[in-house]
Amino acid sequence: MNHGHSLFIEYLNQRSDLEGKTIIEIGSVREDLEGQNSTKCFLDFCKDKKMKLVSVDIDSKCTDNVRNLDNYQEDLCEAVNMDGEKYLNTIESFDFIYLDSYDYYHNNHSDDRQNSYLNIYGKEINDEDCFNHHLSMVERLNKIAHKKSIICFDDIISETVGKGVKALPYLLEKGWNLKERNQTAVILTKENLDIYVVGNGKSLKDFDFNFLKDKEWIGTTLGYRHWKELGFYPTHYVNMDLVVIKKNLEDIKDLIKNKRCETFFLRAGIIELWEEIKEYPNVVYLEQFMMCPENPFRYLVDFCSGSAAALLAYCLQADSINLLGMDCNYVEFIPECEKLEDGTLKITKTPEDNPNYYFPTYQRKDDIYNVPNGDKVHKTSWVDYRNIHILYNILRKKNVLLYNYSDSGKLDDLFEKRDLKSISIV
Repeated sequence: MNHGHSLFIEYLNQRSDLEGKTIIEIGSVREDLEGQNSTKCFLDFCKDKKMKLVSVDIDSKCTDNVRNLDNYQEDLCEAVNMDGEKYLNTIESFDFIYLDSYDYYHNNHSDDRQNSYLNIYGKEINDEDCFNHHLSMVERLNKIAHKKSIICFDDIISETVGKGVKALPYLLEKGWNLKERNQTAVILTKENLDIYVVGNGKSLKDFDFNFLKDKEWIGTTLGYRHWKELGFYPTHYVNMDLVVIKKNLEDIKDLIKNKRCETFFLRAGIIELWEEIKEYPNVVYLEQFMMCPENPFRYLVDFCSGSAAALLAYCLQADSINLLGMDCNYVEFIPECEKLEDGTLKITKTPEDNPNYYFPTYQRKDDIYNVPNGDKVHKTSWVDYRNIHILYNILRKKNVLLYNYSDSGKLDDLFEKRDLKSISIV
């Protein structure tokens, strides 16, 4: 049988932004049965991802069971002996929560479990109390959820059987979205997640960036030169070009040290340039992703910063991925550049009107960069991304939407085209 915690771990494992976050488990380990010990599995997962687990149970025996697990660590896990409903009233927000407390009635409950309910509640397991208990919890969770909060509900067999008979309809009515399910569990998120993947192409010249202020968006490479002028930064930053990273290392250090973005997605080669970067938990590396067997990055052959950013959006559980400024329409050799002996290009004079980028100071005097081969590098990487996107939609039975708002026409044969003016334009 597929257990709820397995579904939850598999779902969370696709994300890149787990470090430092917390899983709350309502309903701790009761019996150490093979394949069923959610607490033990969460502990292993949290240790691997540098997260924290809070395991809550009204039964002190269960709380003791948590502390007696072989993989229990005080700095990793907080074992709380408290009623789940009461505990939720002590917190003001949550990242990820696993609801697996008060049982619904079925004929397979052991005498020991029935007796524990008699001792704690003064009554045997019954459906009505189960349904009301979980309804009360989700009513509280709905009030304190943030936009990235995730709920996993275990023991939801159907709409009429299991712990969620009252709670699940309530969440759906309040706008929560059912993202995943198996035979015993469901995963819900607060709202649809639309992620905007923003390049630096010429098509964004007249775009009103204020549209992105309250959106989740991914910015790339040297876009930060404009974001500084805007006064706000993207949610996530992506740069796959080690030549650009090396030349602009001090600027990238500033982005990371001052936490101008939530997540930084880079090439591991930056560690050789700046070893201190390993101290920053919000930095993740392409090479890490490519080694993960549950991650679509492992299928990458060709990539650029834009296509890597789109894959990151997929791994962040986006419901829709929206491409802006991914023009792939490069003038490879502009008058203000010269070719160096190693094959890279150098800007000899800041262009007054760069044909490749939406703001004139994207490239500045003395910048060094790779030849921007639009057809052989960037277009190929987008073909690679499209194939991975389709494959993972099939494997995970999802329909992650993808829209192209870029104007050059280079990606029109790959992704559904939409008019940039329909979003925001001045």
